[in-house]
Amino acid sequence: MRINKITALLATALCLFQVTELSAKTTIEVASWKGAGAEVANFPLLIEKFEKEYPDIEVKLNYMSRGDVVTNIPARFQAGDSPDVVMVDREFVIHWGKNNLLRSLEDIPSINNISDEFTPALGLDGKPYYTMLQVSGMGMYVNQTMLKDAGIKAYPKNTKQFLDVCETLVEKGMMPMILPANNGNWTPFIFLLSMGLADQASPTQDRIEQFNSGKIKFAEDKAMLAAFETLREMENKKCFDPRLSAGTDPWSVGLSSFQSGRVAMLPQGMWNIHRFEEDSLPSDFTFEPFPSFYGSNGMAMDYYGPGWAIPVMSKNIEEAKLWIDFWLQDENLKLFVEADVAMSTLKNGTHGLPPAIASQYLNAKDNGGYITFPVGSLPSELTKDMGNDITAFMLDTSLDYVEILKKWDKTREKYAQ
Repeated sequence: MRINKITALLATALCLFQVTELSAKTTIEVASWKGAGAEVANFPLLIEKFEKEYPDIEVKLNYMSRGDVVTNIPARFQAGDSPDVVMVDREFVIHWGKNNLLRSLEDIPSINNISDEFTPALGLDGKPYYTMLQVSGMGMYVNQTMLKDAGIKAYPKNTKQFLDVCETLVEKGMMPMILPANNGNWTPFIFLLSMGLADQASPTQDRIEQFNSGKIKFAEDKAMLAAFETLREMENKKCFDPRLSAGTDPWSVGLSSFQSGRVAMLPQGMWNIHRFEEDSLPSDFTFEPFPSFYGSNGMAMDYYGPGWAIPVMSKNIEEAKLWIDFWLQDENLKLFVEADVAMSTLKNGTHGLPPAIASQYLNAKDNGGYITFPVGSLPSELTKDMGNDITAFMLDTSLDYVEILKKWDKTREKYAQ
C-alpha cells in the first residue's frame, strides 16, 4: 500500500512537472499579410525552423490581407490588445510611428545587418521602427520570342531605342506594350515615374524628399517634363493603345494579355516571375529595367517591401525581439525572398531572383540605375492625383502637362507635412 501511494505521488508530481513545462511555453502572436493564401512565402518552414531554434516559444500566425491590417490593427491598438509582432511597410511606419504606437528597435543588434541604403526608410527621426525584409521591384516583362520574330536583337534600354522598337513591332503587326490602368491607374503611374524620378544615369536618391519639401518643383523639373513628352511620343508611335490600356485590369487581364502573346512588353512587378515560370507562358521571357533617358543600362524601380514591427503594447517583447533577430539572418531570410521572388535587404544577402530571367535588371541596379517607388513618401492626396492625371494624359496627350505638373505642386504644398 505504501509503495502504491509513493508511486501515485510520483506520478502526480510528474504530471504537474509536465503541465508546468507546457505552461512555460510562450505564445507570440504574429499578424502578417504574408504567410498564407496566395502568399505562403515559405512561412510554414520558417515558423517550424524558429520554433525548433526556440523550443520555449510557439508562434501563432494571424494572417490577414494588407487591407485588413489597415482596419483591424488600429482597432486592437485602441482596445489595448495588439499582436506581439505586426507586419508593416513604410506607410504604416509613418502613421503608427508618429503616434507612438510602435517600439523603437534600436536595442536589436541585428538591425545593423540591414544594408545602409535602407536605413533612412526604417523609421523616423533616425530611429528604426521596422525591419524591412525585402525589396521587390517593378520593371518590364519582355516576350523575347516576339522581339526575335520582329527582327529585334535586344530589348531597348533607352527611350530613343524604345520608340524605334515600337515602330518595328507595329510594322510587323504586333502590339508593343500595354499600360493597364483600369484598377487604380497603377501601370501608367509607375511607367511615367520610372522616367520622371530619374535625373541622370545614377539618379539622385533623395529626389522624392526634394519634391516633398518643395526644393524642386514638378513643373520645373526637366525629367518630369521629359517623361510626359516621351509618353506623348510613345502614344504617337503606337507603343500602346490608350483606350485598351485604360480598360484593362493590371492584376488579371493585363497579365493574361502578356502571357498569351498579345503584347510584347508589360510593365509589372517582379513578383509575377514565378507565375510566368510555372505556367511556361510566355515560353521565353525576361524581366528588364525600364527604358531610360540616360546611359545604356535602363532604370530599375525598387519597391520597399514589408517587415516586422513591435507594437509598444506587445505582451512578449523579448520573444518578439528574438523573432525579428531570426529573420535578420541570411540563412533564414533567403528562404523568404526566394519564395517571394524579391531582393534581400541584408548586407551581402542572398537575392531571390532567377539570374537567367532578371540579370539585366540586377545589372542596372548594380550600376546605380535605380529609383524608389514613392509608396508612403508623398502625401496620399498627391499620389491619388498623380495616378488620375497620368491616366487622363495617356487618354488625351494633347493635354497641357505643364498645367498638370503645376497642379501637383499646389497639391504638395497644400498637404505638406
